[in-house]
Amino acid sequence: MRRSTIAIIIILARIIYSVYWFYLAPALPIISIELRVSKALLGLIPLMFIVGAASFQVPAGIIASYMGNARTAGLGLLIMSITGSLIPFSSNFYEILILRLIAGIGAALFFSTGAAILSSTYPDRVGTLLGIYNAAFGLGSGIGLAWGVMYTFLGWKSSILLLSIIGIPLAFIVFFIQGGYMRRLRIRFSYNAVIIGIATSGFWGAYYAAGNLLPTYAVARGLPLYLSSLLTSIMLFSSIFGGLSGRIIDVIRNKVLLIVALTVLGTIPLISIPTLNIAAIIIAGGLMGYTNELTLTAAYVLVAKHENPALSLATLNALNMAIGMWLSILFTEVMVISYLLPWILMIIISLVLLPLLLLLR
Repeated sequence: MRRSTIAIIIILARIIYSVYWFYLAPALPIISIELRVSKALLGLIPLMFIVGAASFQVPAGIIASYMGNARTAGLGLLIMSITGSLIPFSSNFYEILILRLIAGIGAALFFSTGAAILSSTYPDRVGTLLGIYNAAFGLGSGIGLAWGVMYTFLGWKSSILLLSIIGIPLAFIVFFIQGGYMRRLRIRFSYNAVIIGIATSGFWGAYYAAGNLLPTYAVARGLPLYLSSLLTSIMLFSSIFGGLSGRIIDVIRNKVLLIVALTVLGTIPLISIPTLNIAAIIIAGGLMGYTNELTLTAAYVLVAKHENPALSLATLNALNMAIGMWLSILFTEVMVISYLLPWILMIIISLVLLPLLLLLR
């Protein structure tokens, strides 16, 4: 199979994979009414997905060492598709929680292995391909959120079922992408992946918190919901351009310095958000989305050079999630104290971990 064909298949799979991260979000208010669940508990649905994805990143890398990257990635996408297909038939809230936890495990199986396939297929253009891989996540995320429009025409259950089924044949294509070839790799962890994963977890967590909680913050400050959501979407769409700029990483030799510079550029402008100036929020959100995606791409390129790229990428991503996801909780806790403090903390935590990069070998 030509390497261009392999790349196209993986990018398409990455888009569908990304859709499955967010396509349930518009249905949460409906689920709350139909299953008589308190709105305060709805946050458990995305949380269970992240728990599954974060906890299974490293095991996914180990599994790929035995099964091969393509088979592991295909299995992961298949799990996400099947669990999504079962959600419309769930009779209670707890079944949905379990299904989203399993879907998160499927996401863990796909992420690092899909990236490893691209990095091994195009070893001379790793930054470019991983940049496109990350841009595909932004595109798929947007499609997943926009899919809520279909609920008006088909209902949320039929819409979720339709989109979930699409991933099943694509999962089998990914599974056999290398004709069953299995490359057994040593289960050896990367020291640099651990260091980079911890050092970039603050910026990852700040972006995740801002993307999820900026609408809540803005509405609490008096902005209308539609405007708050629109401003947040700018961060999402700018991340696509960050991924598409991956060629920059292939050109710049000092990728560690690039990570530091991008983190500073992406976080410092956050201090302007409490002013509620629309232009300031657009600039800060746009810069954060662009630089965060490019920073993660640079980090992925550095660890993808390890002898077991799937396990190294899984290690980095697991640390990003395990450490960074707590910033969302911190954000909401301090927001009730001060409208300025959450953004100051996002900046400080993003920058304070960067000196760990000096420990890289």
